[in-house]
Amino acid sequence: MGTSLEAVRSYTLSSRISELRAGDIEDLELSVAQFSATYSAHPPMELWKKVTRHRDRAASLLTQRRHTLREGRELSHHAGMLSVILAWLAHDLGDRGFVDAYCDDAWEQGLQAGDLEIGAWAEDVRCTDALYSGREVDALAAATRGLAVAPPGSRVALRLRAQLARVYAKLGQAGQFEEVMRRVKRESDRLQPHRAGLFGVDAAVVTSYGASSLVWLGRHEGALESALEAIERYEDMPLPYQAPTRLAIARLDLALAHTSLGDPQAAIGAATAALAEGRIVQSVRIRAEHVHYRLALRYPTVEGLLELQQLLNGLPKE
Repeated sequence: MGTSLEAVRSYTLSSRISELRAGDIEDLELSVAQFSATYSAHPPMELWKKVTRHRDRAASLLTQRRHTLREGRELSHHAGMLSVILAWLAHDLGDRGFVDAYCDDAWEQGLQAGDLEIGAWAEDVRCTDALYSGREVDALAAATRGLAVAPPGSRVALRLRAQLARVYAKLGQAGQFEEVMRRVKRESDRLQPHRAGLFGVDAAVVTSYGASSLVWLGRHEGALESALEAIERYEDMPLPYQAPTRLAIARLDLALAHTSLGDPQAAIGAATAALAEGRIVQSVRIRAEHVHYRLALRYPTVEGLLELQQLLNGLPKE
């Protein structure tokens, strides 16, 4: 026999060698959980700096410390999820380049970890970013790519299916929207009314997506009803579950519905309330500017329009 007993034993021992310290992987896992759970409670730029430090730490552990294959997969998993969080922050800050870069990195880390669900979460971000920047075809491609790898019945699968529904609505494809949304609503019957975290999905999100979709389809009475329901759900959320960005979007959907239904004063009131939510990110800013544009086009002399413009001009920039 050409291989000695000692050599065989050395193979086994070498596969266990690791330079990681106790707690290195657990610290990354905890950071992902904390950042996702408290995402809406922090200004995006403040959170960006914190998450970036942890993503850099993950990269250092992956490339500069010897570790086992199992540890490498765990490190890649947490690194990928940190990149998804950074992609969301890049979206909130309006930096498309970083959105794509971090989504691509999340996919790569997911491949290394053997967990394609990470890529599905990345496509959830990419879909939203494309939708709010007017790239509906890119949004459709992102939702489709994500659904192709999302585990059946998972939270990310439901999120992406709801995304797909609103993409169809933005494209004006009412039939496809209705078909997909029917399935989303069937699946959402089992959802909790409130669920905390960046990677959660609850009944409020589904209702809010429906409101936006009906606005885009021109079904303004239905949009008004859905927006009011979404606002009520978000306002009733206890502190750990609050989602100021989604609440602001629901208020702006309500403003658009009021605009189309001939009530500009109610629209201005809803838009003003949205901009008072405190966490003004790029998607809220884009939606609010669209509300102002629609109001100015249809009701150029309505009282309060100038004040809304001044409020928009005074929004803080990250």
